[in-house]
Amino acid sequence: MITSLRLSLALRTAVGALTLGALVACGAQTPAPATAQDGGTTVETVLGPVTVPDEVESVVVVEGRRDLDIALALGLPLVGYPTVADSADPALPSPLAEPLAAATEQGARPLFTRTEINVEAIAAAAPSLIISRADDVEPVLAELQAIAPVLAIGEQTTATWQEDLLLVGRATGREERAQQLVDEHEQRVRDFRATHADALATTAVAPVSIGTDGSAVRPERLLSTVLREVGATPSRAFAAAIAASPEGVEHGPEQLLVEYADADALVALVNTAQEWEALQADPLWQQLPAVQQGRVVRADNATHEGGPLTAAHVLDLLDQLYATA
Repeated sequence: MITSLRLSLALRTAVGALTLGALVACGAQTPAPATAQDGGTTVETVLGPVTVPDEVESVVVVEGRRDLDIALALGLPLVGYPTVADSADPALPSPLAEPLAAATEQGARPLFTRTEINVEAIAAAAPSLIISRADDVEPVLAELQAIAPVLAIGEQTTATWQEDLLLVGRATGREERAQQLVDEHEQRVRDFRATHADALATTAVAPVSIGTDGSAVRPERLLSTVLREVGATPSRAFAAAIAASPEGVEHGPEQLLVEYADADALVALVNTAQEWEALQADPLWQQLPAVQQGRVVRADNATHEGGPLTAAHVLDLLDQLYATA
């Protein structure tokens, strides 16, 4: 019996970079229609057709970011999800904290870690539907399909969260709610553009992950995607990362001042309180113009990936950032 498999979290080769604002201009791709079947609805996924029962009584999500966000946003009856193995700072609560707490009150429980699928624990939860990023479940697809239908969604470089949200909505009879969430996000992006039009045009910005090994800009992360949706002016490092998508760019600790000196504003992605405290004491960090002018907001890896709830959280952060510009 397979009890667990450790899955790789390495970045997969994917599509090229999106242009600034492309997601808003074009919208999510029109997905293939669902097909009604006796006792269920069949949808096409990257892992083939899946028939989801008309009555979804319980759901397990496997990857714990986009799939969890979508399940919570659609109000699906969540019973199991993975724990978060990454370091976290209580000062930066997850954008999913409140809805996940509500789901926990209704019986949802962590079943395994994000990097390890425990098939026996999923079987014991007896879900009527399993939702996950395709790359995570593909190695154990047969084992999971023996438990429940597996609805595979994409990831940052293979599908937008809007596309996956609509897919899950169609499959579970919540398409109207899914479309409402997409429409609300698009309207908020339009409002953001209007509210911050001058700052967006004149403020060079960079979303930069900072740790002990240096810094990086990843253009495929949700935070970066939302910045591009609202039409942010990229700093030199952000523009270079977009051109190098999906890999982005990395810099050593000594390059911090050089690479981000032209940024008028920064979103600093720092995961722990200890790392954030150390960064404040870094003389290179203190010399950055954005830091000296107080044009910095802090985020963490909770903004790397997700769905409508995380996207709304990111827009809240960006409202704070552009209010200082």
